[in-house]
Order: sequence, then C-alpha cells, then structure tokens
Amino acid sequence: MQFSIEVTPKVDVSELPQSVREVSITYLPGADDREVVVQAARLKALGYDPIPHVPARSMRDRTHLSDYLAALRDQAQIRQVLIIGGSPDRPVGPFSSTLDLLETGLFDGLRIGVAGHPEGMPMLDEPASDRILALKNQYARETGTDMFVMTQWSLDVATVRAWLDRIEPFNHLPIYLGIPGPTSPATLLKFAKLCGVKTSLLGLKQQSSRLGKLLTVQTPDYLVDGLSPRITHFHIYTFGGVARSRDWLTTRLSQEAIPA
Repeated sequence: MQFSIEVTPKVDVSELPQSVREVSITYLPGADDREVVVQAARLKALGYDPIPHVPARSMRDRTHLSDYLAALRDQAQIRQVLIIGGSPDRPVGPFSSTLDLLETGLFDGLRIGVAGHPEGMPMLDEPASDRILALKNQYARETGTDMFVMTQWSLDVATVRAWLDRIEPFNHLPIYLGIPGPTSPATLLKFAKLCGVKTSLLGLKQQSSRLGKLLTVQTPDYLVDGLSPRITHFHIYTFGGVARSRDWLTTRLSQEAIPA
C-alpha cells in the first residue's frame, strides 16, 4: 500500500512524513505561481517527488502556462504534475478545462495526474463527470501519455465503491484515492462545502457526532480498511494539519509492519 500527501505552498514541509515520496502542491485561485515553484524546489531538495497543481482557469495565457512549467522544470526538476480545472469561476484566460491544457502540447515528457470525482462535481452530474474521465483515458491511450487519477476526498466508503464500479469498464489509469487526514468535524464541514463533496457534506450534517469521533479519535483508518481491497494508493488531504497526518501515517504503517 502506498500513500502520498497534499500541502499548500507555504506549509512547513519539514514536518512531512518520511514514509511518503510524492507530495502534491495546491495552486488556489489568485495564488502566486512562484510560491508553488519555490515549494516544489524545496520538496525536491528534501528528496520528495513534488506534484504541483496546474489549474486551467488560473492560467492567463499560453505564455503564462509555458513559463510556469519551465520554472518548475528548471528549478524543481519536476517529473509530474496534476492538471485540474480549478475555480468554477470564469477563467482568467483561454483555458477552461484540463483537456484544453493537454491540447497545448506543453506537458510532453511529464507524468500527468488528472482529477477524479467519486462524489461528482458541483456543476456536473455523475454521467457527465464519468464521460470526462473516459475522455482523459482515451487521451492517455491514443497519445501514450503516462497518466494517473488523483481523486477529491470522500468520507463515504459505499460512494467510492459505487464510483469504482461505474468507471471500471473504461478506466485503466492508476488511482490515487483522496482521504482526509485527522481533522476536526468543523474543519471537514468547511472544506466539504468548498470542495463540493456532496455525499460527505450531507453525512457530516446528519451524523456529525459519529463522523466527528470517527475522524478525530480513530482517524481515517475506516476508509483505508474499507477500500484497500480495491485501492492500493491513498492521497492524504491534510487541511493544514501536516503534523497530525504525519503522526497518523507513522502509526498506521508501523502497525502494518507488525506480523500478525
């Protein structure tokens, strides 16, 4: 079983667990891409494999995209990126989707991550979300591009299993399944609203006391245990709690290393 983790451009990466190698870096709307580059270079120097985000709707034009990728290659020697649509607001430039970015040809030679949405997207229903993922699979197959799927986080095992069943006929890309690290119920509610994870948001509202205890006391082990028969790579969203996620992962891996 493998784990990766997500950080913001300004978080202290000295607290990251040594047991992970791949670290994704957020690029939020309005952010300075130079901060993403600096964080990627810092991670690379520490021996990690950075996965900087490239949000389509935040790229002002082709030159902005090209310069950003060039800086990541030159200063951080990146080998992979995660391309996403980004903010649902109006694009600041000509790119509105990940497919728009792929068509530029500027990602040649890079391993490319694309988003997966087990709980759907705020602006698209499940069939539309699945069709987009199918198109990304088609692009990978026709171009020979090394691609993987990094999903939004979810709290619901049944929802993730249903999504895996739906995409199984067409998805041939490796999946990095998103899970939240140890986080307070209040923080999860906040990010559930921002991220559009509808099933998890509903569950938090209806059963906040149960899920709160589950995630703050028992951590996300129930997600890993419930999905590990079908998922071999989990991606941890820390929501600012890098040290808590590190401690949980260290404990988790040490327990798995103990012979039964």
